[in-house]
Amino acid sequence: MSQTSEGQSTTLPSEKGLKPMADLMRSLVDRSRPPPNDVLAKAFQVFFATRLETPGTINLFQARHLNVTWKHLKRQQSELEEEEFQNVFSIENLEKVLYVLNECEIPQEARETVLRIGRFAYNELCVDHGFGANKVSREAIILYVNLTAMNGNPDEARHTVLKYMSQLRKAKPSPWLTVLKGFALKDDLRQVRRIVEEFENHGNKFDSNSHVELLKFLIDQDQLHAVQTVYNFPISDQPEPSLAAKEAVIKYCIFKSQTEWASAIYETLPHDPSPDTARIMLLWEAAQGSNASAIAQKVDAWLAKNPRLKSFVTIDVVNDLLQLANVLERPQLAADFMKLAEQWGLTPDEQTYTLQLESRIQAGDVKETLKLLEDKVDPNSLTTENLPLANKLITMLCRSEEKDALFQQISSLLDPLFQDNVRLDPKTVAALTHLLLYRHDLEAVSDLLRPRLGDYDDEMRMWVRTALTDFILDMTQTDTEAWNVYELLKIAFPETGVPMRTKIMSSFFERQRSDLAVQVFGHMRQAEEFSRRPKPDTYARCFQGLSRTADATNLELVHNMLKLDVEVDLTTRILNGLMMAYAACEMPEKSMDIFRQILQSEQGPTRHTIRIFFKVCEKHHNGAQEALKMIAKVKKLEITLDRPLYSAYMEAVAAQCEFDLATEAINNMEAEVGVLPTSNTIGLFYNAIPYQYWKDEVEKWAIQKYPEQWEHLVKTNRTEHEEGLKFDGIVNEVVV
Repeated sequence: MSQTSEGQSTTLPSEKGLKPMADLMRSLVDRSRPPPNDVLAKAFQVFFATRLETPGTINLFQARHLNVTWKHLKRQQSELEEEEFQNVFSIENLEKVLYVLNECEIPQEARETVLRIGRFAYNELCVDHGFGANKVSREAIILYVNLTAMNGNPDEARHTVLKYMSQLRKAKPSPWLTVLKGFALKDDLRQVRRIVEEFENHGNKFDSNSHVELLKFLIDQDQLHAVQTVYNFPISDQPEPSLAAKEAVIKYCIFKSQTEWASAIYETLPHDPSPDTARIMLLWEAAQGSNASAIAQKVDAWLAKNPRLKSFVTIDVVNDLLQLANVLERPQLAADFMKLAEQWGLTPDEQTYTLQLESRIQAGDVKETLKLLEDKVDPNSLTTENLPLANKLITMLCRSEEKDALFQQISSLLDPLFQDNVRLDPKTVAALTHLLLYRHDLEAVSDLLRPRLGDYDDEMRMWVRTALTDFILDMTQTDTEAWNVYELLKIAFPETGVPMRTKIMSSFFERQRSDLAVQVFGHMRQAEEFSRRPKPDTYARCFQGLSRTADATNLELVHNMLKLDVEVDLTTRILNGLMMAYAACEMPEKSMDIFRQILQSEQGPTRHTIRIFFKVCEKHHNGAQEALKMIAKVKKLEITLDRPLYSAYMEAVAAQCEFDLATEAINNMEAEVGVLPTSNTIGLFYNAIPYQYWKDEVEKWAIQKYPEQWEHLVKTNRTEHEEGLKFDGIVNEVVV
């Protein structure tokens, strides 16, 4: 992982040429002087020249820069020097642009912008360059047809083919097949049917070869509905689909678990196996649930009846069975099928070992996976020829318990992928992010994500974002490490929603870092978009966190933010949290002010409000009398008293050193609440009453009055506090 582990500042292949274009974008925003034309022209040329051998991906960020740069240079076209003109508008460079756009992977969100760039280049090629207008080469036309058809604009591709019909008539394969594929990708099967019906009008025939090619394309694109429709299209040279078409569709349906539809096609095959049909028939048997033993018996029976079938028993048969087991994610079944190769005397080929590797990856068998990589599978060929499996392999190694010991192995797999600017699966990037985060290599994480996040849509980005948020919420990590990763999250994922940011804020409160928690809250408060600003729940959780940390300074800060926030209604839940926070910060009078505000509000107080009121009474100069008045009102209003609410009253009078009132409340608990005091009740009393003298009095009283509860309670550890000993973990906390 050379690009990440050493923290080099070298420009990645995917970013070559981008900086001057980014400078141009910036100059247009702030109306400053743009980069010189020669710099921009060279940057545009370098961007595409770099991608001739390893096209990689063109994401939306890059596409927008290319689009703006083209328009800028087009406006300056008459002023360009010869070399500047050649770097952008020469026929050679324009065809190079179309070629690279065709070869690159283009994310869905970037397609419209990339098509615009392709159209610019194509239209420029159609300009009169001294040979007459529209004297564009056949190669360039085919590139443009393919670009538009495969990226969501088959109508444009169809129009182009019609316009240049005379030049394209003898092109192989027919560009009409490309147009067909484009409409099929859009699931516009009405147009597909129409073009198939018009094929002969354009000097083409929709024969069995075209039929199979279109089906295999749709299978590769995983377009099940289109496969089902196109399979039934009429074919010019035979009355029904060819055996190759049937086999391709049946195999696809088996691997897609769509055997119900394929069963009708399977029934059209001859019932007795032949060397041409035995392979697909055996795969069908396995798809119906036959295990390795049953498959072996079936083959023995066929060979006994027809020895000529021996020619079909090849390693390809085993490979089909292994692929099925992998699709079903059944590693043991794959291992059983693998034994058939030895039983039939077959020599495994590269695909066999690759499929075996996939099954070991599915099983999470690191030891056997590494053994296959060492002895049977070339890691370099894997990363270049089977990228999906390479992604699964890297993900498994990153997530394994031995990941640190395997770091060099992982790096060697990644190096060629980074070098060739290969687009990694977001789950792989998430696993790599997880690995690097726990190695505390934040610079490497930044280098990994910087050129890749733009390639992913929102759902894909979520995988990577989760790796960051999981680390931030991991309480085993230091405050500093968690904060640094949060700073990266803030930059890389500005779209992170309020619920997740609220979780992160709460996690810093849990770390007793209210300063950092309030900064997270402040970032939400400063957001330009309303959807990313704090909601009532966010305020309530923030105030609850401030109450737990007793942070008076930041409490005043957030309260002021609330006063200025015209978008948030003052709900009882928010005011409850505010009331509780002021009580925890030794400001009971302010808490009482908030309580009176709740009484006058439209929603009014809740049971939580009353419990918090009793918490305020613990600190208030007239707390005992206020608590007595409140408990009397609760009984008068026939508000149901439960254990938490009644215990909160008992704690309030105990905190005011009203020993007799507290013991009276505990003694009356069964009559008032319907439940007996527990060891937890006695613990709350002991913890609430200040001064060690009174705590000792509670102990004497409890030993005499509630000996069993006290005996259970004293098994709990006690810790020294400013106001005396307290039992650990015994609290009657209110969650607002």
